[in-house]
Amino acid sequence: MADLIEQLRSRLPAMRVLTDAVDTESYRFDETAFLRAGTPLAVAFPTSTADVVEIVRLASAAGVPIVARGAGTGLSGGAVAIDGALTVAFTKMNAILEIDTANLTATVQPGVIN
Repeated sequence: MADLIEQLRSRLPAMRVLTDAVDTESYRFDETAFLRAGTPLAVAFPTSTADVVEIVRLASAAGVPIVARGAGTGLSGGAVAIDGALTVAFTKMNAILEIDTANLTATVQPGVIN
């Protein structure tokens, strides 16, 4: 698993990757009261779709599950960390790409808070 961290850091050197327990602690939970949060292997902060593609490719090759995380305010447990998984925090992917007022739609990156 340490190999995955090294690969992430070498292939995506501009991307922030947290591994210390003190740093990853706040990324273990969402607002769900009934689930036990695990301890992630690391927390990665992609800034582009290309980063996400590389993260998924490397994690898949290493057999490491991924937990996708937005703001962590969900109530369903979708952002709760899993022991040994890679948490991917999308907070840096927060661009609004298009507002289509005629169709009442917005195209945004996954880190945009509504």
